[in-house]
Amino acid sequence: MKKIIIPISIFFLALSFYFAPSAQAADLRGRILLQVQSHGEAWYINPGDAKRYYLGTATQAYSVMRQLGLGISNKDFYAAAVKMPSRLAGKILIKVEDSGRAYYVDPLNLKMYYLGKPADAYEVMRSRGLGITNANLNLIAIAPSSARPIATITVPVNTNNTNPPVVLNADQKLTHFTWKYNSKDYYLDEIFSNATYNSYVNTPKSLSYSSNNPPANMRDAFYAMLIAQKSGDNTLPNVINDLKSLAAKDSISGDKLVDFIMAFVQYIPYDTSKTNTSQPNFIYETLYKNSGICSDKTFLSVAILRDLGYGAAIFDYPDQKHSAAAVECPNDKSTYGSGYCYIETTNYFPIGTLPQVVSSNSSASHPTQIEDVFKTGGFTTLEKYQMTGGATYNGITDTMNRAAAITSMRNNILSSQIALTTIKADIDTASADLATMQAQMQAYRDAGNSTAYNALVPQYNAKVAIYNAKVADQKLKIDLYNGFVNDYNKALSGFFQK
Repeated sequence: MKKIIIPISIFFLALSFYFAPSAQAADLRGRILLQVQSHGEAWYINPGDAKRYYLGTATQAYSVMRQLGLGISNKDFYAAAVKMPSRLAGKILIKVEDSGRAYYVDPLNLKMYYLGKPADAYEVMRSRGLGITNANLNLIAIAPSSARPIATITVPVNTNNTNPPVVLNADQKLTHFTWKYNSKDYYLDEIFSNATYNSYVNTPKSLSYSSNNPPANMRDAFYAMLIAQKSGDNTLPNVINDLKSLAAKDSISGDKLVDFIMAFVQYIPYDTSKTNTSQPNFIYETLYKNSGICSDKTFLSVAILRDLGYGAAIFDYPDQKHSAAAVECPNDKSTYGSGYCYIETTNYFPIGTLPQVVSSNSSASHPTQIEDVFKTGGFTTLEKYQMTGGATYNGITDTMNRAAAITSMRNNILSSQIALTTIKADIDTASADLATMQAQMQAYRDAGNSTAYNALVPQYNAKVAIYNAKVADQKLKIDLYNGFVNDYNKALSGFFQK
């Protein structure tokens, strides 16, 4: 089993707490105890086994408290936040649907305290701790793993609850990736080398060549240099293999695997700190930092597509100062008839669909109309680089069919709006006719002309029946309209994974 190893750093607590009146574990379940006759060492009494667990440093406390946590769904968490059940007193709650966020439930007030990072755990210890004498503390059994302070700790890593914890040394950094595919949340933790990262950072990002043998295309050669990985660096293949393993658990393969891994790239946060003069990232830098701009994530996407065996290219738009990846696809369905399907990397877009507006220093925004997703009018000059052949991506057909279905839903909504407008006008006319007949009947009645009144009643009743039928038809059309709107909104939200 892998573990994260973090150097220990001892700290002491300034104590001004009341002493625990009793050292019976049953009375102190869920409490945080502080040894006031020693150096303020902190212990957590686990409600589950009534044993005490040493919390040690802020980092150790963070780890131990999370390890002893109880998984809870978002629904149950928010219900507990409104009215905390007493059975959760003293427990550590882990939101399994929310990146494993942890909260401590104080048994005294049943309030939750966030354990987001080591500093938060330390603050909970400081503010919620209860002072206890050594004699009373010694009456509470120690958990086997907490007999004495340890110099290393294990931190559970959230990777879809499938991967074991990992071990870090002084040269390593853990990067946590999150993304969505088919509107499902995915997580992946990868270890990177600080030394390797610094090696890439310190590598000149300028193209060198012999004056006697210049590259055929300077920009193409420059991009090739940025996509290339150093000798012995197997980071990208390892990440791809981890992504494949994760996808396999949900039976994701073939072109769907391309969609899945491109979503992984698209959800890498946009690096808003970069300016027009900032240097581009090597692939390792983008993964290490878990951030990048359009060009950085495009280089990463092209390298991944090639590793998966697909043809790939870079689409450059110098007028918009924008770059995008592209994957080989059927020519009749490709972007610009280029033989490649556009891949927006700054935000989630299904492969083959395009934003209509891109802005510098921000992610591309989704178009408001589904009909616009295949339009190329938002861009002007196109330059293609790093074009390679390989397997053909055919998932574009499914994407086009989904977009067509959403367009059909929108057309149904528009048709329903017209039908509702028409029937409303008919109902308004019928209502006016009934009002006129009612006035005439009232006049006959006031004049005592029962013959004329009685003659008009059957006509009035017939019009009432027609009116009621129109109202019933309107209700049905309203129900259909609302159903079309609901289906459309759901499909459109799913298309862009909002």
